[in-house]
Amino acid sequence: MMRQSRGVLLACMLTCSTLVFVGCNTKSTPQASQSGADDPFPGVVSEDAKARAIAAKDALFSKLSGRLMEVMQADGPVKAIEVCSKEANEIAKVVSQEQGVRIGRTSLQLRNPKNQPPEWAEKLFRNKPHDPQFARLDDDTVGALLPIKLQAKCLMCHGTKETLVPGVPEQLAKLYPDDEATGYTEGNLRGWFWVEVPAASASASDLLDDADEKA
Repeated sequence: MMRQSRGVLLACMLTCSTLVFVGCNTKSTPQASQSGADDPFPGVVSEDAKARAIAAKDALFSKLSGRLMEVMQADGPVKAIEVCSKEANEIAKVVSQEQGVRIGRTSLQLRNPKNQPPEWAEKLFRNKPHDPQFARLDDDTVGALLPIKLQAKCLMCHGTKETLVPGVPEQLAKLYPDDEATGYTEGNLRGWFWVEVPAASASASDLLDDADEKA
């Protein structure tokens, strides 16, 4: 069970509904990005903003994975999927407050339909970028799009019918009847973390309050 639980841990990270204030459009649109000449939003994003975005992503992964491991050790991977659907939003909100950002995850093949991306992020991932993308938005907020690639262990929740763990298909059908997030193979691009880092003049609560108003 321990080996199986660890294997499902990463897979469950994308099963979860971890968007903060899901379904909200942000007040910002892409103005600049820092990823090469072909990027539609060329420009400069500070190293500090990049570091804050990556730190927030790491914090979300750490908190959510800790909770998932706790449940998987006690009740198994099928129960962990249920935890994702019920608890992950609150975990993401906590990370947002602690890190001073807004954060979530999205994909072109959604498991949870609430994991729609902010408008700026959707524009950045149209070309399915495999490398981190950064954009300076029109209010000087920085948007980050950080790719997530599937490991072999993730296939227990995101792979083909042959690789899904027993009980997982039934639980997915129950919690996510419109699931599009199976059929992957190792190394596939599963989706992206998205992060919004506020401008120096704005506080984290400004971002979160604005999202609440639009929810």
